[in-house]
Amino acid sequence: MAIGLGLFALTRAEGSDPVDLQMHRAVYDLSVDRVKAASEVEGLDGRMVVEWRGGPACEGYTSEQRVVTRSSDEANAISVSDVRLTSFESLDGHEFRFDRVEYADGKPSLRQSGHVYRKGGRVVLEEEGKEPAELPGDVLFPTAFNVALLQAARDGKTVFSNTLFDGTQSTATYVTAFIGKRATAPADARKVRIRNRGAGAALDNASPWHVHVSYFDQDDRGNDETPSFEMGFAMFPNGVMSALTLDYDDMVLKGDLTQIEYFKPGAC
Repeated sequence: MAIGLGLFALTRAEGSDPVDLQMHRAVYDLSVDRVKAASEVEGLDGRMVVEWRGGPACEGYTSEQRVVTRSSDEANAISVSDVRLTSFESLDGHEFRFDRVEYADGKPSLRQSGHVYRKGGRVVLEEEGKEPAELPGDVLFPTAFNVALLQAARDGKTVFSNTLFDGTQSTATYVTAFIGKRATAPADARKVRIRNRGAGAALDNASPWHVHVSYFDQDDRGNDETPSFEMGFAMFPNGVMSALTLDYDDMVLKGDLTQIEYFKPGAC
């Protein structure tokens, strides 16, 4: 059952139309929505860039993500964080490769590379310099997870839960998404100009679902623990997201969609 899970999610549930993700590059401007009492950060701004490419003609999907933030504390000391994550996910959901690099004030602070594969009913994670580790058999990788979430919304479900591995941590994460009713497009999606608009659908007259997602450490699965991270967004029928909220331990950030470019189907 676990062997075919990724392929199943990337095609269709029986009796439903296939889910087609819009391959695209999106830019989000980040700013502080709310600072929590325990935070030492006085101000923060930044930018997040997310790029998805691939499809059946490419034998899989590639993703590139970069988040750069500039923060200040009570003493007006400035810190710059730069996090970059690249990954490849095979079309059948059997293989996932990732590379994560972090910079603090321009200096490398972390690098992690890894390979996950399904074999003989097992899901194995191999990371450089570490012993192989086993992940849960139901784990999904990012593209398959996004498709499954979108399928759940299209099927009228209000809750979707599954285990996810995306390369941001050295273990799987248990994710629960609460799916709201479809509504009008948020202001950022109505205003943004889509580059290469002919390769996909418009956003301003579409009706996205409002989704709130909670991420739990794998050991906390099924327990009444506080999420390690929470995120909210408007999810469009083509998989594009806007009006982000990123809820961390010390603050809540908002991410406004300011730029987007569509890629033609099959662009690798």
